[in-house]
Amino acid sequence: MKALVYPAFDQIEIQEIPVPSPKPGELLIRVAAVGICGSELEQFASRSLRRPPPLIMGHEFCGQVAAVGAGIAHFQEGERVVVSSVIPCFACDLCRDGQTHLCPKREVFGMRRPGGFAEYVAVPVAVAFALPEKVSPLEGALVEPLANGVHVFSLVQSRFPETVVVFGAGTIGLLALQVAKALGAFRLVVVDTNPFRLEMAHELGAEPIINPRQEDVKEALSEFTRGRGVDVAIDAAGVAETRQTALSVTRPGGEVVWIGLHSDRTDLSGHEVVLGERKIMGSYAVTSRDIETAIGLFAHGKVELSPWVRPFPLTEGARVFRELLGQPSDYIKGVLLP
Repeated sequence: MKALVYPAFDQIEIQEIPVPSPKPGELLIRVAAVGICGSELEQFASRSLRRPPPLIMGHEFCGQVAAVGAGIAHFQEGERVVVSSVIPCFACDLCRDGQTHLCPKREVFGMRRPGGFAEYVAVPVAVAFALPEKVSPLEGALVEPLANGVHVFSLVQSRFPETVVVFGAGTIGLLALQVAKALGAFRLVVVDTNPFRLEMAHELGAEPIINPRQEDVKEALSEFTRGRGVDVAIDAAGVAETRQTALSVTRPGGEVVWIGLHSDRTDLSGHEVVLGERKIMGSYAVTSRDIETAIGLFAHGKVELSPWVRPFPLTEGARVFRELLGQPSDYIKGVLLP
């Protein structure tokens, strides 16, 4: 089979490799579509040991069951499925408490385990979910990142936040924006320095859009909210400056969710947190319920992918991967079709 392989640092190429065989309890999936995640781009560029080569990356994928391993009765060949990126142990305290995404023994596709940048991939049946016919393969490849946006709002205690600001108009930011819109938030703001990404955010419902290179974010949001501050701030950029700004523009009693992981250390004002009773939460990965909600959002037409998501043949994967490293000016998300 063909696969987009990460054989060594700074290298990525199409190779011919053997088709995997499903073990007992596994499905062999014929991949229909697989997204290229920003985390993969960042860790490839930084030579991160979280994804050590040699490796087949790709954790956002859907496809059809090509073969069924021993002991599986509820899936058959030909069924359409989407796969959760995280493989928990299902036996630890966190798993038993429903927090499978935080399992300390978890594995992740494309991180020390072969992922979906290939024509076929073997997956444990417990992380496969039926995909309705009305959900396209392109949408199926975006189920996992959309579920990340769903998970962000599963953490928010305010059920009906009026004003939501999203820092970073990449894939997760744009999907979190659309989840907020589906939940009924009617004052949606997006902050980014990339004009094309801001334009896409505006088309998807953000008003206003703010470019920090052209105006002061704190002043603009203070004016927009009449000095009140935003109810929920989502940092999908993951750098110290956006984390700090997200906290400072949130109203007293408001909530800040960090999902971006671009950098690590961040200095914050203890007074802003304590005196304003502001809540800061980290959001990581997804639960089964988040996946199911994301499938439902696509099935009911609540999420728009055009024109910011673009499909490409798997054979063009190496070129597209490197193109995305430079943030192309006419699309944001690349999806490979094996």
